[in-house]
This record gives sequence, C-alpha cells and structure tokens, in this order.
Amino acid sequence: MSETTANSPEQDGASLAALRQEIDTADQEMHRLLMHRSQVIEQLIEAKKLGPRGAAFRPDREAAMMRRFAERHSGSLPLSTVEHIWREIIGTFTQLQAPYRVLSARADDPRMRDLLRYYFGFSSPLEVTATNRDAVATVARTGTDLAVVALDDPLEENPDENWWRALEVPANAGDDGVGAKVIAALPFLPLTGGLDLPPALVIGPQNVDAPTDFHVYAVILGADAPTEGLGRVLSRETGIAVIASPLAPEAFEGAAPEEAEPEWLGSFAEPPVWNN
Repeated sequence: MSETTANSPEQDGASLAALRQEIDTADQEMHRLLMHRSQVIEQLIEAKKLGPRGAAFRPDREAAMMRRFAERHSGSLPLSTVEHIWREIIGTFTQLQAPYRVLSARADDPRMRDLLRYYFGFSSPLEVTATNRDAVATVARTGTDLAVVALDDPLEENPDENWWRALEVPANAGDDGVGAKVIAALPFLPLTGGLDLPPALVIGPQNVDAPTDFHVYAVILGADAPTEGLGRVLSRETGIAVIASPLAPEAFEGAAPEEAEPEWLGSFAEPPVWNN
C-alpha cells in the first residue's frame, strides 16, 4: 500500500519562491528585449534620414507577424491579449519613426475607441472627424495619418457622397498629398469572447505597400442584384455595396454585372479566421 506524503509548508514556500523568481526573470528579459528593440528602431530612424521621408506603416509585415503568433500560440494566455500587446509595441515604435494620427468619425464612440486603442495603442493620437469622408480626405492630404471606417456605418445612397470619394489627392494637398487607399481590415485575429469590436477598414496613404490577398471595391448594384462569385460583401445599401474580393481589378470587372461600375479602393491581408 503506497503512501502520499504532502509537501511541508517550507517546501511549498520554496516552490512558490522559485516560480516567482522565474516570473521576475521573464519580466526582466522582456524589458531587456523591448529596450533592445528601441535601440534598433533608433538605428533605423538614423538610416532613414539618408532617404525620403514617409509613413512607416507596414501592413504586410504586421499581418505576417500576427499569423506566426496564431500558428505557434498555445496555453491559457488569450491570443487576443498577445495581439494587443504587440499592436501596442508596433504602434509605439511606429510613432517614434514617423508620428501619425488615427482619424475616425466615431473615435468618441466607446466600441470604436476600444477598437482604435486595441489596434493602434495608447501612443497614437485619436482625432474625431465630422464624417468618414473627412477622415479619408485628411489621410489623402497629409500622407502620414490613418483613417478607420466602421463597416456597420450606413452607406450613402448617392455614391458621390461616400467616404471613398475622398481617396484622391485633394486640390489643396500641396506637395505632401499622395492620396489614400484601404490597407487593412479589422479585426484580424479571432477575438476573445466578450471583446465587442466593430468590423472596420483602415485607410492609409496611397504609397504604402499593402497585401493583396483581398481587393476592396465599391460597386453599383440593384437591390436584388446577386453577388455570388464576386467576393464577400462588407457593407451594402440600396444601390451600392463594398465588396472584398480575391479577384484583381481586371478579373473583378469582368465578373461584375455590366452596370456595377467597380471602383478599386485598396487591398488587405486575409484574416486567419474571418469572423466579423
């Protein structure tokens, strides 16, 4: 007959102390690596002084990083927590390289504000604009900021009044204006239960390299017009829709109804799980 011997209070205390020491060591190593990352960013900033200035957004690199996190993640730590921590780090270091603002017509709405802070961190200044079109126009003019448009915002029945009409460089942009385009879709990784973040598109400067897994189009569609074969409908009102499609512009135009008049708005990386 075997006997189970309980640990003594001294043994339990020693075990807890050892575990806490491991946590302290991990914390110190994470801090050391963050400081090292900062030093590398400083070198990058110095190197960029030799070249042309511009936005420091890299949606392709961010998407690849988040996919790697999702592939190798395990344990009880929520993946959403990992994503938010790294988005905070990315946002902070991007600000160090090239300061920018995050603009949204709903930046003062609690759900949208949570989305903006979740993805862009607390180092990024948020600015409320009168309309989504104003936010996009600012990005097109400055060439340094980001705009975020919620997909649950209603579209205007008159296509000329919608936000994508502001993607072109405005007349008063001067030499800095580069135009704007869609560069990302949010949420990206699956969200932990309880996180209520609205689906949205991120609009950045036209000269930012964005992934091309999905292209975004504004199309003219009748109320009952089918969209099979075109892609995923992100937003739709009577007579108009915003569609994300794996089809490049020429192929999409060939597949769309003759009256659709598709307008390319940009492109983004396909989320690992599209649950919005």
